[in-house]
Amino acid sequence: MSNRLIFKTRTCEVIIDYDKCIAPKCRFTCVKADRLYGRSILKIADGKPVLAVSMDEASRICNECLACEIHCEWSGGKAVKVVVPL
Repeated sequence: MSNRLIFKTRTCEVIIDYDKCIAPKCRFTCVKADRLYGRSILKIADGKPVLAVSMDEASRICNECLACEIHCEWSGGKAVKVVVPL
């Protein structure tokens, strides 16, 4: 079984690789960025970022701001990847 959280949005796929996640050292920047720029679909549970809503709700309400990926990369984790098909 993969140690990742994968969920789809309207046009993207978000992958959080827990093997690369450096939380709490990063202070959960992906969750903070989602709360600031996104729609608060992420929360902290058991020391890692998880969905605060169902997969169906995440695909519907995520505004695809990419902030979770950008802030994770800035914090040094590089655990969040947003795949945008071209």
